[in-house]
Amino acid sequence: MSMYEIRSVDLKKVPGNDFIEFLRIEIPERKGYGPVRFARVRYALNGDHNEQENGLPMDLGKGIFTATLEDEELDGISREELQKTLRRAAVEIVKIVREKLDPPSILKSILKDYPHLKYDERYSKPPDVLKCRVTDPKSPRQAEDIFEIAGRLNVATHENYQVLYGGNSSNDDNFDKVWTWFSLRKLNFQKVNSNKK
Repeated sequence: MSMYEIRSVDLKKVPGNDFIEFLRIEIPERKGYGPVRFARVRYALNGDHNEQENGLPMDLGKGIFTATLEDEELDGISREELQKTLRRAAVEIVKIVREKLDPPSILKSILKDYPHLKYDERYSKPPDVLKCRVTDPKSPRQAEDIFEIAGRLNVATHENYQVLYGGNSSNDDNFDKVWTWFSLRKLNFQKVNSNKK
């Protein structure tokens, strides 16, 4: 059984030209960890709307295509014009993918494996601060769950979220088992806010 599933995102709104039309991007998603940064863009050539056999590989982290068309595929378009089209398209594709695969959506998907937890929309400030709450105070839980969730979110978003967790406890409690909330904060969130003073 494969550890990966393919998530497909429509790209028909991405501007191409008479030569190339962008159809969709296929993003491998590692089960339980979310999408990886390398994907394949499916396209059609010369206005015939027929998908080409080979897609164009793309690095979503860098926002660039990592390969281009072969010379025999150019058919009347200059390599320079193709590169300009691909650069413009890459910017739009990254925007579309980020909207579809934003950190709250990824976190909600991860939380399906933790039925005692839920994403707290009210106190979150995405994408910089993501808060979660325990749904049932009697549910068994471990602090390791939080760090595992943070690790999975970091892998899926290619960001560095740090953990903060808390709740009410007494001296006899093992705090790692009685916490009631946690937040995931981007590492640079404090720096960005302090610079705005």
